Amino acid sequence: MIKAQALEGVPYMRKALPAGMDPEELFDFLKKRITYKHDPKGIELVHTPQSFFEDNYHGKPAHGDCDDFSVVGIAALKAQGIPEGKINVVLTGRSKKIPRHIYLSVGDQIFDLTNDSIGEERKYPFKQVIPLPLL
Repeated sequence: MIKAQALEGVPYMRKALPAGMDPEELFDFLKKRITYKHDPKGIELVHTPQSFFEDNYHGKPAHGDCDDFSVVGIAALKAQGIPEGKINVVLTGRSKKIPRHIYLSVGDQIFDLTNDSIGEERKYPFKQVIPLPLL
C-alpha cells in the first residue's frame, strides 16, 4: 500500500513543491513543514500525500508518523525526478517479524524525516532495505 499511495500522490506533490530540489534541499523543505504524531492506539494509519497535507485524520495538516513520512517522501522524491531505482524503503526494528520503523534512503543517503537532518540513522538490530521498484 505504501508504494501505491505514494505513486498516487506524485502529481499532487509536483504541484505542491518547488521544482529542481536535490534530496538534501527536499529533506529540509519537508522537515520544516511536518510534525510527528503517533497513530491512535490500535489503528495503523497511512495517509496519501494529499490527505496528509489537507484532510488529515488528526485534524492537523502535515501530522503523521514514519509511514506517512515515507509515503510523502517517495512522492516528493519522484516529483523531483529521482528515479525509482535510487529510492529504497528501509524497515528496522528489534526483529524481522516485527519491524518498528520505516524510512527511506536515496542511494546510500538516509532520508528519514523523523530525524533532524538528512543522513541521520537510528540503529536497530534488524534492518531490511527494499528497493522501491521491488515493493
